[in-house]
Amino acid sequence: MEEIVMSIYKFEAASSRRTREWRDSYHYAIYEHRLPLEDGKAYSRCFVVIKNQYDVIVHFTSLHNYIDAYTQGVCIPITSDGRKKLHHICSVLNYILIEQYETFGVEHIFGIKKEMLEAFFQDYALGKQANGTYRDKQTVNRCVAVVTGFFRKLSLKYGGYMELSASDLYSEKTSLSKRGRIQRKYIPNFQVRGAFSEKVIFRDIPTKVLQVIISSAFRYTPEIAFAICLQAFAGLRPGEVCNVRQECSPLGSGLSITIVSGVVKKVEIDLSTEYMLRSDGIRCGGIKKKRRQRVYPAFLTAFCQVYEFHKRRSWNGHETEYCPMFIDRNGMAMTYSSYQNRFRCLIAEHVRTALLNHSDPECRLYGQLLYENPLGPHALRHWFSVQLVLMGEDIAGLQYWRGDSSPDSALVYLQNKGDLVKELSAANELFANFLMSEGGLRYGKND
Repeated sequence: MEEIVMSIYKFEAASSRRTREWRDSYHYAIYEHRLPLEDGKAYSRCFVVIKNQYDVIVHFTSLHNYIDAYTQGVCIPITSDGRKKLHHICSVLNYILIEQYETFGVEHIFGIKKEMLEAFFQDYALGKQANGTYRDKQTVNRCVAVVTGFFRKLSLKYGGYMELSASDLYSEKTSLSKRGRIQRKYIPNFQVRGAFSEKVIFRDIPTKVLQVIISSAFRYTPEIAFAICLQAFAGLRPGEVCNVRQECSPLGSGLSITIVSGVVKKVEIDLSTEYMLRSDGIRCGGIKKKRRQRVYPAFLTAFCQVYEFHKRRSWNGHETEYCPMFIDRNGMAMTYSSYQNRFRCLIAEHVRTALLNHSDPECRLYGQLLYENPLGPHALRHWFSVQLVLMGEDIAGLQYWRGDSSPDSALVYLQNKGDLVKELSAANELFANFLMSEGGLRYGKND
């Protein structure tokens, strides 16, 4: 009898070991499929897949259908993509079903319980990121909301098979509106403790430093000089910059200029549609909000100076069926990663040295800060936003000129104007004179 029990124990141990080894060889991941159409438009869709240890997809799942639990509408735009939300879904599934399999012993997603989600949220909040810092409250709250929303929508269809119930996920809060209507709000039924870090991003740029950046771009990286000004003068995001097309593009003019009596009155950048701009199908960058973005009027003169300089550069070898505004060494549209790398190389190899040798003490101090803090292209959009605040724009104005979907960021900028940027007087005239001397151009002043 004892021998039989030992045999059963050895069999179960071997079976458990095989199960553990099998699970360690697979993981949940995100697969993005991009579909270009004949008219040049491109749509992307993300799926949750299972990959093996060689990063090869072995199975497609339908779990992507259960995100966006808060969507009440019937019609969903084809451009809607839940990549950011799916990242949290893959993280929780890998944690419970694979990484902590020996602890929880869950074989299927239906077997996940509330205490397992609590353990994941706790480890997520207390886990350090690659840079050694903890996640901030906003990031943890977003993760909790996405994961609970996912399981809530999953339970609506498979509630009888799941260990999780609606009461495990949410607590309902009822309130009355101003008109006396009952409003129900679902609050995630979890409490997460963590060593939350305040997200501090080095992005303040004094106007003097921005002059040095543009000057260095003219000299060393002229292919991105106009891209830098698109961010600083029109508030575009780095990925949106890479989606800008030339005026002669067969896909439609990417930039339109309104001139009245020889004076530039308006410049509009077409970001209403994301097109396929490369023959190899690689995505250049995303457009966060589809729109036609105008250049801020105070920067029109400076913008036109740089645009004239950009148009005079050689355009040999680019793909004429797309006509992107920015091209790489291969003649294809510049991607977001390529633009970001070029900008960071410009800062590290040229701008930092120029600032350290500058006669202005503030510039020399900023050059020292660049040794301790990396500066990315997003800082240019931050400089643009601070200038709008200093020029007296309200929340609605900030939201419009920045191209934001919500007023949250605009409210933050009105509360915090930045410590490094203090001067504003004659900013447009200063840039116009500066760019004329750097670019060697002669362009009429825009009054």
